Amino acid sequence: MSNELILQLLEKAGLEKYKQSIATWIYPTAQLILEPVLDTYIPVGSSKVGGNPDLLENVNWPIWKKYDMTFIAQINLDECPFELDLPCGGLLSFFYAVKPMFEDIEFFGDPDTCHVVYTEVDQLDRLIRRETPDLECVKMKSNKISFIPGLSVPTSESAYLESQNLGWNGNIVDYEKYWNVFLHEYRKHWDSESYINRLMGHPDQIQGDMQVSCVKAYGEHTREDMQDSKVRNQIVNSALKWRLLLQIDSEEDKTGIMWGDVGRIYFWIHEDDLKALRFDRVNCEMQCT
Repeated sequence: MSNELILQLLEKAGLEKYKQSIATWIYPTAQLILEPVLDTYIPVGSSKVGGNPDLLENVNWPIWKKYDMTFIAQINLDECPFELDLPCGGLLSFFYAVKPMFEDIEFFGDPDTCHVVYTEVDQLDRLIRRETPDLECVKMKSNKISFIPGLSVPTSESAYLESQNLGWNGNIVDYEKYWNVFLHEYRKHWDSESYINRLMGHPDQIQGDMQVSCVKAYGEHTREDMQDSKVRNQIVNSALKWRLLLQIDSEEDKTGIMWGDVGRIYFWIHEDDLKALRFDRVNCEMQCT
């Protein structure tokens, strides 16, 4: 898969007038292939999903309200495909408050239910493997990761397409060409596992757009604002700056966990925060069937 091939597929779908915009939104991505392995066999600081995290001694275990968060994954950036829009090195550690997901009515829509820790390169030799402090905390089984690089395009429901007036409330004819023709042909050239774990790129969404939800999660706009077309356009333009950071699927046989009803979780970050290496303003969305 190449940028040129993707743009050719757009032309064949009758969407040539959108090539310039879509070309800027073809993002490098990496699929994460999980292989179950005992945590003790995974070196400290290596990429993995589940198990116990490798953190600095002075880093407090992330919590939401009274709940200890579940360790989701850690990504050693030196092990990632170099094309990704990520720092050159260091370790990203992802946490999510899994236990209260269906216990606390204030859970959904609160960006503080997730946490990402960035450990810089010069601190990696000080990492130690940390045990989950709460024995009742939901824990994922450990898996090592293999990275498969590729290219991804905007999904059928996203701020990217809405900014081009493509959607149920916009140009429906071209929107259906994108959805039914272009994406159909694009997927023929894309080798995908039955489960899709992804680092960067565009999400494999289940329930629709999440970029606008990220804008709302940080309190920039209210639900009522969405009814005003002028304000809605401003919200969509703001949403364009939210990027997928990590997507984890429901590989229950490997991780021991399912997100809702065969769902996925998606960590998002504002592109300005990513450039500034600020990982304290992430947002995590869960979608399921």
